[in-house]
Amino acid sequence: MNHEIQSRYARSFSARLYAIDSDRTVPLHQSTGTERWDWGFEPQSGWLMAGGTAPSILLSFAFHSKSEDRLHFHIRPVGSQARKKLGLSRNGYLGFYELAQVSDYWKLEPLELTENGLVCYIRDHEGHRVGAIKDYPHLDQQVMSLLNTRQGETLTFLLQQVD
Repeated sequence: MNHEIQSRYARSFSARLYAIDSDRTVPLHQSTGTERWDWGFEPQSGWLMAGGTAPSILLSFAFHSKSEDRLHFHIRPVGSQARKKLGLSRNGYLGFYELAQVSDYWKLEPLELTENGLVCYIRDHEGHRVGAIKDYPHLDQQVMSLLNTRQGETLTFLLQQVD
């Protein structure tokens, strides 16, 4: 791994994370129960999703360890949801769970350091890359995607440190 990447990213920090779609960045956000039509079902909140026009969620990356080509972190939202940690559902969906329910770290695989931040893949603790599954319908007519490690189109991410 590049020495500059190690010196800048092999530590704890806060950052905004974006999915990269062709030539644009797509913000990530935590789903809410009010953004989907529910057709009689209670929409769920707490999933990490890509899409929309709001700024990307601010996340805390707590450095855990590193390997030859990966950086390992525990990831949680900053602010009122800080008591939660990014984890996986039984079906591979990324969501925010109470701290006691999440013990596995996330792996960032650096691809390129750019003037805008670190371009990388994100992998679960077993090495599966995070992908996107389109999620319809949404009240604001925005294209939204659920993030999943078992299915969907593999995503590349842009990590922008804020501190």
